[in-house]
Amino acid sequence: MSDQIQADYQQLEQVANKFAQQAQSIAQMIQSVKGSMSKLENGGWIGRGSQAFFSEMNGKVMPAAQRLQNALTEASRATKEISNTVKQAEEDACSPFRAR
Repeated sequence: MSDQIQADYQQLEQVANKFAQQAQSIAQMIQSVKGSMSKLENGGWIGRGSQAFFSEMNGKVMPAAQRLQNALTEASRATKEISNTVKQAEEDACSPFRAR
């Protein structure tokens, strides 16, 4: 096992930004689906099929989409935190060797 730690800060930033972008895309998708569902729920679709659909969407699909958005947001935050922690550790390790 190596005692070396190395990080590509630019790449970590790109990964964090991609997670954040995907979280935003999921949020937009959720809002779009909710808007479409609202129209259907307010008289646009009636019957047993609609009841089953709305039950599934509201009980499983939409909560799962929200969990995905939350996970992507957390992944972005954690990636940024890891990058900052490693960068700070690197700077702290180098500081005794800097000219004063």
